[in-house]
Amino acid sequence: MGRFLVALAITLGFAVLSAPLAHASAPGRWQVTPCPSGAKALWLPRVDKFGTDISCTTEEARAAAVKEAVDSGSPTRMMNVAIAFAQQLSDKSLTAESSCVLGAKGAIGEAIGTCVTAWL
Repeated sequence: MGRFLVALAITLGFAVLSAPLAHASAPGRWQVTPCPSGAKALWLPRVDKFGTDISCTTEEARAAAVKEAVDSGSPTRMMNVAIAFAQQLSDKSLTAESSCVLGAKGAIGEAIGTCVTAWL
C-alpha cells in the first residue's frame, strides 16, 4: 500500500505541475457523448501498458479493474491506478462549457467529452 501512496503522490504532483496554460491551447469545445443507462464515464487503468482509458462503465467494474491492478504488484499498473484517480478527480470540475485542448477526453458529468474544434 505504501508504494501505491508514493505513486499517487508523484502522479498528483506531476499533474499539477504539468497542466497546460489555458491561453496556450487552441480553441475547442466539448463534444459530449452520453453513457448508456446504468453506466457513467470513468477513467480506467490500462492493463498491458502505461496510461489510462476513459469508458462508459459501472463503479463495480472500475473497482474490480483497480483491485486487479493493485493486486498485480506491478508498479506500472499501480501508477495507472493513481493516474486514473487523479484524472477522475480533475474531471469533477469539467462542464460542457469548460475550455479544452483539442483531442482531450474527459468525464463531463456521467458522459464522455471529447474536445473538438470550436467552429464545428
